[in-house]
Amino acid sequence: MSGTLYFEDVSEDVDLPELVKTLDSVSMMMYGAATWDFMRVHYDADHAREKGFVGPFVDGQMEGAFLAQLVINWVGDPGSLRSLGIKYRNFVYPGDTVVCKGKVQRKFIDKTDALVECELVVENTTRQEIASLGSAVVVLQRRSSL
Repeated sequence: MSGTLYFEDVSEDVDLPELVKTLDSVSMMMYGAATWDFMRVHYDADHAREKGFVGPFVDGQMEGAFLAQLVINWVGDPGSLRSLGIKYRNFVYPGDTVVCKGKVQRKFIDKTDALVECELVVENTTRQEIASLGSAVVVLQRRSSL
């Protein structure tokens, strides 16, 4: 997004621009290394099957990172992410493509902060199911505070 997104310019029920990610074992390994999360079920196919899974699966935190990226891309600077919540519904596997989506649910003022609450979803386009549901609250700049 170019420029500043102001609180006054946001409307309820507006969709956030989508973020599309295609997952592969390399990106999963890189995420694990970057976050120091080396659970073998995320990269070792034999180990994942021994544990009863069909194979390695994406670390749920990675989906949370995608949702944070979706929101931060939308609010731009100087907006900020106040809170992010996520509930996992289905597994995401290497080779899957996910689409991260968001919609503005409400706008409100809390003391002096201009806040926007968004509903979020990670859809798995490969298997056509919802991988995760989430929500976020962002702080936006107000035009009147310039």
